[in-house]
Amino acid sequence: MPDTKSGRERNGKNKRQQLRQRLYEQEMESLNEDADLPEFGEGEEDLATDEV
Repeated sequence: MPDTKSGRERNGKNKRQQLRQRLYEQEMESLNEDADLPEFGEGEEDLATDEV
């Protein structure tokens, strides 16, 4: 593609879309990984400290 202003603008829009897609995919992976974690506070009964 020739190096024209309109060509650069089109590539810029495509680049933003690619970055948005990559961020979306990373967020979905992160959400899937979070699903494997225990609920907040779950299992903390065993970690209670002795009172002095």
